[in-house]
Amino acid sequence: MAPEAQAKKKSIAEILKSLFMPYLSETDELIKILNEDYSKEMALAHMIDEHAEIIPFDFLREKLKKVAEEERKHAEKLKQKITELGGTVNPSPKAYAIKTSSIHNEKGFRKLVADLEFDKEIYEDYIAQMNRIGNEDVKKLLREIVEDEMKHKDILMDVVMRLC
Repeated sequence: MAPEAQAKKKSIAEILKSLFMPYLSETDELIKILNEDYSKEMALAHMIDEHAEIIPFDFLREKLKKVAEEERKHAEKLKQKITELGGTVNPSPKAYAIKTSSIHNEKGFRKLVADLEFDKEIYEDYIAQMNRIGNEDVKKLLREIVEDEMKHKDILMDVVMRLC
């Protein structure tokens, strides 16, 4: 191939790359963020389920079980969004193993306080993500989850206050 044709071919390839690579990189980054969110939601659901078992009152235990189920629903919605974006769900359990193991070392209602703190941390992450992410569908999903997380905070606070 002549050097001019090679140069022209290369420049077209560079143009196409510059047009599509930022989009792919942004989507890949979004999928990574959503996978982290998925992992957090699943970890929190699991922890709340476990901690509900130490609650001596059935009506409080049921409140916690309902919150855990809603956290799993959030994870399912995140999973669907990851799939829609062309990604695969790749949970990162190691990322939150330290967090969950430190919570498991707590005693009694302090486990619930730790759950509440973790839920608050997740809520703050979602707010930051909504300000950073450009994808309107993902922002809408995160807004829906944030609304639920505010309700979860109130429920967890109520349970903690009743047990203190």
